[in-house]
Amino acid sequence: MPPGDAGNGHPRVANAASTGALKPKRQRNPRGQGSRLRAEIIAGAAALLERTGSEESITLRAVAREVGIAAPSMAPHFADRAEIIDAVVAQELRCLHDTLHAAVAAEADPVAQLFAGARAYLAYGHAHPNRYRVIFERRFLALWDREKRVMQQTAPLMDETFELTVNTIQACIDAGRSASTDAFGDGVRIWLALHGLVALPQAITTFPWPDLDEVLVSCITRLAGILEAPR
Repeated sequence: MPPGDAGNGHPRVANAASTGALKPKRQRNPRGQGSRLRAEIIAGAAALLERTGSEESITLRAVAREVGIAAPSMAPHFADRAEIIDAVVAQELRCLHDTLHAAVAAEADPVAQLFAGARAYLAYGHAHPNRYRVIFERRFLALWDREKRVMQQTAPLMDETFELTVNTIQACIDAGRSASTDAFGDGVRIWLALHGLVALPQAITTFPWPDLDEVLVSCITRLAGILEAPR
């Protein structure tokens, strides 16, 4: 469309077209597919978070615009914006959980599994910094002590994700590949180290950080008591 023809000259239409504010009208889901709309709402909220870096951007109106629906259409699925953010947290924690399990399952050697899981954690955190932040630095920690309803969704995932590290360390011990005497305690130490490797370089971008993979290998080797790290 030529510039002079945008919206037939109507200023509001022309402005919307130039800013990309107009979205194609969303087709209604067939009857009985309400779960699909719920998933689309969560995906829209996650996209807003990824794009803006702030959970404050997740409002009912903003999510409705992102999905292409009217805000009242969300009422049967979410009572308020807090429930939408909770759902985003649960979804992203599931994604992290599945990512780590897939990385570990791809390796047969327990030491290789431990390093594969750690690298997958680091990769996820750096690929999705805003989603990672809303899980671990803000929303998730607040929910830990606040809402049993939300924790029923997220606590089992967190437990399983952490247990994956502990179990992998124990497998290294059983195979005679680790000098650790406390798989649980060393798992906690590794989690602390991994969180630092994700969060600090993102928070202080001007610091001359060393190669993060080299730091990861050094940390995992020492904290898990690995006798010989994979090359």
